[in-house]
Amino acid sequence: MNRSSVMLNGRRQSAFEVYLRTGRRGTDWCRQDIEVKFNPWHDPQDGRFTFSGQGRYYGAGADVEETGGTGRSGRWQKRAGIDSAGPDYSRLDPRNPRNYKVYIVKPGDTLSGIARFRKGLTVADLEWLNRISAGAPLQIGQKVKVPNQELLEAGRDAKNRFIALWLYAETHNHHLPPDPAHPPSIEQQINDPTYWHPVRKNGYRYDLDLAERPREIRGEVSIDATAMRSRRNQRSAGGADRRATDDGGHYIAARFNGPSDAFNHFAQDANFNRGIYRAMEDGWAASVRAGHRVMVDIVPHYDGLSLRPDRIKVTWFVDGEKRSRTFENEHRSKRRGE
Repeated sequence: MNRSSVMLNGRRQSAFEVYLRTGRRGTDWCRQDIEVKFNPWHDPQDGRFTFSGQGRYYGAGADVEETGGTGRSGRWQKRAGIDSAGPDYSRLDPRNPRNYKVYIVKPGDTLSGIARFRKGLTVADLEWLNRISAGAPLQIGQKVKVPNQELLEAGRDAKNRFIALWLYAETHNHHLPPDPAHPPSIEQQINDPTYWHPVRKNGYRYDLDLAERPREIRGEVSIDATAMRSRRNQRSAGGADRRATDDGGHYIAARFNGPSDAFNHFAQDANFNRGIYRAMEDGWAASVRAGHRVMVDIVPHYDGLSLRPDRIKVTWFVDGEKRSRTFENEHRSKRRGE
């Protein structure tokens, strides 16, 4: 290769590097002979490429500039009067008029009532969007912006994907799934027995899933009249999924030395708890007092990610003789025998 060819190739490489850093195009021969690939986002302080939406955007050379949200400025800022070719994030802004409807307040309206127009909408969301002070009364005729359901769903989906990615990384040595854009759902991961963990307490074993919900409880029934209760755990059992008609029930009753920990409690329909479930427990107690050995195996079933089981399968053995019942966690619980 002669000296002129080396110099030509050097100029081409230099021009290409300038283009990659600044977006400024070189001479005609550079455009004709070199396949140009350009990432418009880079950090203006060190010249390194960044991911889309980070650093600074040079969509048409140095004349168009936009600062990314996670760059060194820490906020989005567009030059006045410049129509940037960067991504349009306004479609995700709840304050964009395309993303909400205006509701006119009528007599008797409250923010909590208006929030019920949309699934997943809260009073705090409405206060923020409308710049309403917490607890401030509404005025008849006042205009209230109500987010579209599509925007709420998109936000919920994005949050769920983020949690699903975090959950996957936590259980896979901080590695991401093969397709990070479509990770296994939260429900799929929580229902995977691979990641359940056992807790042993007072002679009983509890297998808990990633949401700390009991999936199976088993052990030998014993009588203990001195066992302590946790009124706090009884009151909080079921969390947001608890019903007004529920008791704070025990998988293993306190009289059987059931632990006072939260994992031994569940939101149990009061009629179910005080009726056929207690009658079954009375049978266990009578058998133990009569000198028989009673082993139990309890498997709760959940609807989706609910903290309240919708049914419970109970299997017990009296001196090795198997008996089994499945109960619906309802006011008029149906019992299915096996």
